Amino acid sequence: MEPYNLDQFAARARQMAEQMAQVQAMLLNMTTTGEAGEGLVSIGLSANGRVSGVSIDSSLLDPAKREELETLVAEAVTQAVSSMQDAAEAQLRPVTDQIGAVTVIGREGLNGF
Repeated sequence: MEPYNLDQFAARARQMAEQMAQVQAMLLNMTTTGEAGEGLVSIGLSANGRVSGVSIDSSLLDPAKREELETLVAEAVTQAVSSMQDAAEAQLRPVTDQIGAVTVIGREGLNGF
């Protein structure tokens, strides 16, 4: 068994902290898009949970289609949130795997970023 090298351990911990900071900074600039109704509704979402854009096809602006529009907006938002969570997990996994941690980002949101 090799002796425990505290300096080497500390250097590795600093490197991982720097990598984590870089990933978190990248995530803050990331946006994803969720679509519903074959693109009739599109929602852009930033990593901090802010909606960055909404696109609604004019065919859905008919008052008679209000319920359909509401359903499609909800579906698009849900898809955008799921896409952001998947992207965040993919970016964080290499860093957390290095320390033997299991990356689990709760479906409650990305409030830590």
